[in-house]
Amino acid sequence: MLLGLAGRFGIDYILPPAKRLGPVPTTKEIYKEYIDVAWPATMQGLLLQLMTAINLAMVGALGADALAAVGIMSQPLMVMLVFVRSAAIAITAIVARRKGEEDYETMNSVLKQGVLLTVLFYVPLLCICFYLLNPILTFAGAQASYIDEAVAYGQFIIIGLFFSALGVMLGAALIGVGNTKAIFKANAIGNVLNVVMSFTLIYGLGPIPALGIKGAGIATMTSYTLIFFLLLYAIHAKDSHLSWHRGSWKFNREILQGIYYIGGSSLGEQAFERFGMFAYTKMVASLGVVALATHHICMNFIDIFYYFAMGLSYSGASYTGQSLGKKRPDLAEAYGKIGVRIALIISVIGFVLYFGLRNVVFDIFTQDRLVWQLGADIMILMAFASFPQALQLVYSGVLKGAGDNFYVMKYSLFVIAIFRPIITYLLCFTWGFGLYGAWIALLIDQSMRTAFSGWRFRSGVWQHIKI
Repeated sequence: MLLGLAGRFGIDYILPPAKRLGPVPTTKEIYKEYIDVAWPATMQGLLLQLMTAINLAMVGALGADALAAVGIMSQPLMVMLVFVRSAAIAITAIVARRKGEEDYETMNSVLKQGVLLTVLFYVPLLCICFYLLNPILTFAGAQASYIDEAVAYGQFIIIGLFFSALGVMLGAALIGVGNTKAIFKANAIGNVLNVVMSFTLIYGLGPIPALGIKGAGIATMTSYTLIFFLLLYAIHAKDSHLSWHRGSWKFNREILQGIYYIGGSSLGEQAFERFGMFAYTKMVASLGVVALATHHICMNFIDIFYYFAMGLSYSGASYTGQSLGKKRPDLAEAYGKIGVRIALIISVIGFVLYFGLRNVVFDIFTQDRLVWQLGADIMILMAFASFPQALQLVYSGVLKGAGDNFYVMKYSLFVIAIFRPIITYLLCFTWGFGLYGAWIALLIDQSMRTAFSGWRFRSGVWQHIKI
């Protein structure tokens, strides 16, 4: 039985010889290729999560107002970044496709024009946000007790955001060619610097005065800037395909149309996701302090698993685009199926850890027995949710790599922005399940996204999209 199961992971089962359109790597080679792109992206996300937790702990030592001042900036920050992240998905898909076609001139033109678009869009946007930061944060819910601190912190974040947006664009091109190691190294160095500078500038060290929350802002701004220059160097000196000496800075209508078509769909998807998450979190918050505290801890745990699946998604997007560019839809489908198999293995591990350690982990985070008891039960739902969460990210990664973002946007509109808030309200309040209802809604949401994206993957329609 085990031998039969192992055989289903082999390349001869995934892509039978009769369906091959050309040579294919061995089973060992193709899994290694996939994982080599996935693991740096995963480690980047986990490192970011760790560094964020350390920074929050340092700011938290300054008091509740300081912590609130940093936290209130997170939502405006996400809104400001949604535009470049949408365009970045388009850059990844187009760069991967052009690499597969070995059209390196156009591939580098896509990178250059993406960078130029980012500069033209973000310079005026960030200038306006910098000038209007006080009313923006007030609208976001900042209180009078910490609004001045929030503005002082946020001004440095907005300056750094210019370099962060450019870094996102450079990273998107590197993902497209499969060079996620350069992104991981740049972010590792930048995030370590952020922690060291935060400690030094927040609390002071020797002749360096304690700047408090302003020091945290300066450290983050410096980190964003360093990461950008490290990625710039990686493209200039380390990547054999991307180069500032090839391609054109002059806007090309065909390239702009591709960015608009894919990026516009991605923008819609992210807008729906932001709305759905806002409504979801607002309903959870109304369940009370115990429910909200438990939910926050559980979301941090599920975010750790999310980065493993996201690494697979990046790898799938990169190899899908490259394979379709080589006119090898058979290989594109094979890489997708490999991603699904790795996702299933990770999901089993996640299930065992969540289910088996549900009592232990809450002992670390809280001594509140109500939170402990509720959290241990919620982690059972998390364990089951790990399967659809990983699978839907892998499937959507393939679809995005193929440029099928409009389909992803359509099911995101229905599932995340419409269905999830409704079913969350019904389960939490109408039917009285409380926080259990919120996590049952999350499980249903992830399962529906898996069903929609998995059906599209199996249909093969994405293999014929031209970008």
